[in-house]
Amino acid sequence: MAIDAFARQALWQAGLDYLHGTGHGVGAALNVHEGPHSISARWGNTCGLEEGMICSNEPGYYEAGAFGIRIENLLVARAAPTPNAFNGKAYLRFDQLTHVPIQASLLEPSLLTSAEVEWLDAYHARVWERVSPRVDADSEGARWLRRVTRPLAEQGVRGLPPSRTAAVAEAAAAL
Repeated sequence: MAIDAFARQALWQAGLDYLHGTGHGVGAALNVHEGPHSISARWGNTCGLEEGMICSNEPGYYEAGAFGIRIENLLVARAAPTPNAFNGKAYLRFDQLTHVPIQASLLEPSLLTSAEVEWLDAYHARVWERVSPRVDADSEGARWLRRVTRPLAEQGVRGLPPSRTAAVAEAAAAL
């Protein structure tokens, strides 16, 4: 699928890539690689996504003999409202199915853009919003969830790029 290239773009800019597909269909009863769809650069993949299809999203990078990283979650394809339907086509978007915090201690903050930090902070806010009502508010689990879903700056992550909001406010103050 063409969307595979979007997932690989940041690595390609650094002259890197990964050898696995970006995502695949997800089945039942431990059939985790169920087709017919996948998000991959393989030419044999001719099935497009349809509304309701569930797929994994798992870009990663492995340095042979040194380390590997892969952040994986599940998505469902949903109809995307658009102001136009060019050539009668309907568009799709992905909705998040899994809501698990991304471990901030494994991030290299100097590699993140302000847009990526904002995305991660918004993602963690959604995780808190979706998961916290299902956890006993006075439990250690709730305290852990609150701690790991706070904005990265509040988690004490150092070396973050300045936020776009702060940069705009600073520029406006300079006028």
